[in-house]
Amino acid sequence: MQFIQHFLKIEGWQAQVKNALLRWLIIGTVFSTLFSLTGYLGGSHRYLELTSHFKLQYLGVGCIALIFFSVTRRKWLSLVSLFCVALNLAVIVPWYIPQLTDAAVPAGTPMKVLLANVLTSNRQYSKIISLVEKNSPDIAVFLEVNEVWSKQLEAIQDILPYSLVYPREDNFGIALYSKTALNDPAYKFFADEDVVSLLADVRFSDQIISIVATHPLPPSNQEYFNGRNTQLEEISKYVQQLKNPHLVVGDLNATMWSPYYKQFIQKSGLHNTRAGFGILPTWPAQSPLLYIPLDHCLVSSKIKVRDTKTLGNIGSDHLPLICDLALPRKT
Repeated sequence: MQFIQHFLKIEGWQAQVKNALLRWLIIGTVFSTLFSLTGYLGGSHRYLELTSHFKLQYLGVGCIALIFFSVTRRKWLSLVSLFCVALNLAVIVPWYIPQLTDAAVPAGTPMKVLLANVLTSNRQYSKIISLVEKNSPDIAVFLEVNEVWSKQLEAIQDILPYSLVYPREDNFGIALYSKTALNDPAYKFFADEDVVSLLADVRFSDQIISIVATHPLPPSNQEYFNGRNTQLEEISKYVQQLKNPHLVVGDLNATMWSPYYKQFIQKSGLHNTRAGFGILPTWPAQSPLLYIPLDHCLVSSKIKVRDTKTLGNIGSDHLPLICDLALPRKT
């Protein structure tokens, strides 16, 4: 009798867990499906644009729900979760489709680009120095650089002797480092007198490459939202008139699914180096379940991409991004 009572208690506990899981998965599926759709309306309001960024999370919820609803034989809930999965797979899978076969990997002049949002409050300077020493990039862009970080980055000048630095204490300082001389270096305020971008030309082999390093405002309020969008718009206009092959490197505070990112890509003609290498989320580094890809290296059509990947945690809330590129050779 005691065994039966104990068994019934277990059965009751299991039923409670099952019912709770069912409720949460229904809620999760409904919201994931809804937000998967509202992201496409992000051009009409900043809150709707916010829902466009979390495609990986919506996919994860949809997959878990689909398995649970299928096993428990809930037909309509299975169909809704399947719809959620399909919506998000449609915009995630293309990023994993290889752009080049091994035989087609370009043989142009190689150039390696590193992007690292170091986080102003981060004090793990040695991790950044080791990162540069290990990967030996030709170009490195560092974001959230203040006076202290500016001093600490002097340690990489043996590897990257040329630099343009604009330190700030409010998370919007930028530094651009290069193995070769920076020609026509300049500070540029594309949209807001308080948000700077760095411009420079660099010569590699027989080719001049134009670089834009930038860090638009996060869309945390309407003013910042408008400022970020204006900055992306102005950068797209700027790169359209560049004659040299060019790069735009930075934390754009937008993912590839944002309508404003899509407009930027369409108008600028740039190509995300992630294409063929996956989503490569970069933020927030301490919370993998919330990962989204905010940091980007974008290249003009003549620059080919050999590889792009994220690197290990550097004590920042962002993961670094490194890209192996092939520059066109003049004929």
